[in-house]
Amino acid sequence: MTYEKALLYDQYRLPYSKEACTFIIHAANASQGNVADIGAGTGLLTRHFVGNVRKIYAIEPEQEMRRVACEMIGSRDDIEYIDGTAENTQLPDRSVDLIVVANAYHRFEPEHTIQEFKRIMRPGAMLAIFSYHDDTGFLSDTMEICREGAYRNRLSNTRHTKPVTYFYGEAAPSRYVFQQEHEESWEEYWGAVVSGMESPNESEAWFEEFKEAHHKRFRGLERNGVIKVNYSTEVWLGKPEYKDVRGQA
Repeated sequence: MTYEKALLYDQYRLPYSKEACTFIIHAANASQGNVADIGAGTGLLTRHFVGNVRKIYAIEPEQEMRRVACEMIGSRDDIEYIDGTAENTQLPDRSVDLIVVANAYHRFEPEHTIQEFKRIMRPGAMLAIFSYHDDTGFLSDTMEICREGAYRNRLSNTRHTKPVTYFYGEAAPSRYVFQQEHEESWEEYWGAVVSGMESPNESEAWFEEFKEAHHKRFRGLERNGVIKVNYSTEVWLGKPEYKDVRGQA
């Protein structure tokens, strides 16, 4: 990912609910604990935990994403930016009290990720997985504008099909939903779309067709130059129960 695309991602992606993050910190009793944000990107979720927990580790493999996160959040004693992945976080054994993950969980290799989570979590540690809940179908419609086949192929090549509950092993997590409303101008709408990893780059043959299809959609939805997006931050919270290769907890 380029630095410019990472900036677009940080500036225009839908925000996660601050209320949801505050709720998770209290529900997980993590205010004095260590938190790992895995697949942290530019820190859209991370920043809600900075200053509200003892320490947060922002784990992100993309250099430019980490660069933007550091620029936006800053250098502090209670945050560490780490070049790592869900499958290899670079964290010590039993070092975290809470793992938080946003939409990046779709891209994790499930089995190796579970083994890594098991390794770094302290006894009693919790896992909170955040995502956007598409209240009105707006987000799914956005993903299917123009060149649906090409776009779907890119999605299928970068994402697994395991449900979110798979990452909790034998445990049954609880689900919480925090409703939000967001207004977007064309610049904000297009910035969010084009910042996606699966969106075409300007050099690709179908870029202009893709952009015009989105522009046409925006014109059909806008009122006084803006559109309203109704969605929710969905959070799954629980204490994972994993088994080792011999089937023992």
